[in-house]
Amino acid sequence: MRKFLMCVSALFVSAALLVVLVAAGNRHLPIGKFSSWSQATAESKKALINQELNTVKGLPWAGRYYYGDGLGVNVHLSLAPKSGFEFTWYGCLGLYDLNYGSVVEKEGVLHLIFTHSNERKSFQGIAPELVPLVWGDRHYLIPADRFVDFANAVNAGFETHNSVSRRFLLREGDELKEVEGAPKLPSQYSGYLLEKPIKAEITSIKGSLIEDSARITTVLLNVGRSQRVKEGMEFHLYSPSTLYVSARVTKVEADSSEAKIGQDEGIEQCGRPSLGWKLSTSAQRD
Repeated sequence: MRKFLMCVSALFVSAALLVVLVAAGNRHLPIGKFSSWSQATAESKKALINQELNTVKGLPWAGRYYYGDGLGVNVHLSLAPKSGFEFTWYGCLGLYDLNYGSVVEKEGVLHLIFTHSNERKSFQGIAPELVPLVWGDRHYLIPADRFVDFANAVNAGFETHNSVSRRFLLREGDELKEVEGAPKLPSQYSGYLLEKPIKAEITSIKGSLIEDSARITTVLLNVGRSQRVKEGMEFHLYSPSTLYVSARVTKVEADSSEAKIGQDEGIEQCGRPSLGWKLSTSAQRD
C-alpha cells in the first residue's frame, strides 16, 4: 500500500511539474506550442490543407492567406473545410507564433478551434472569428471585431493599392487584382465607408498623457455627425506634410468630434499635435 501511495504521489508531482513547465513556455517539451513535435504537426496539417485545396470547389473562403509588412509581421493562414487551419507568425527573429486546429462555419462566420492557447497581443495571436469578404476578385478574411478598421483602411486608400504590405488577411495572389467601387460590409458598418474623404482641422488641444511609452494627445476636430463622422473613424495628417500621424475619433458631436493621437515618446518630439493641423480620412497625399 505504501509503494502504491508513493507511486501516486510521484505521478502527481510529475504532472504538476509538467504543467509548470508548459506554463513557462518550455519549447523542448513534446506538447509545447513551439516544440519540434508541434511544428512538425503544423507542417503536416498544412500539407493536408494544400492537398484539399487542390480539389475543393464552390467554397470561396478556402485558401491560403497572408497579411504583414515583410518585416516583423508575416502572418500566414491556410484553411480548408475538412483539414482545418494552420497559422504561423514570422518576424525578424524567426517564428513568433503558431497554431492549428479545425474550422467551423456558422451563419457566415468562420470559427477557429485552436489546439494551443491563442492570445492576441504584441506579435502573436489571430482572431478566433473571421468573416469571409469578397471585393471584386479579391478574397479577404476580416476579423469579426475589426470591420471599422477595415473600412478605415479602405477610406485611407491602403486596400486599393497593389502593395506587398497588407493589413488584413488576403488570399495569396489577390493583391495583384484591381478593385472598383466599395466593398459590401455588414449593414452595421456600411456607414463607415465614404464616397469622398472628410477633411478636418484641429481646433483645440484637450490634454495629453504618457501611456505604454507613448504620448496620447486628445484633440478637438471641426467635423462631426453632420459631416458623416463616426466613432472609430481614422484621420491622417496631411498638413504639415513632414509628419505621418493618425487620429482615431473617440466621441462625436453634431459639428465636432474628439480624437486621440498616439506618438512614440522618441518621435513625438519632432512635432506634437498643434492648432491648425489638417487631417483627412484619406492617407493619400497629393
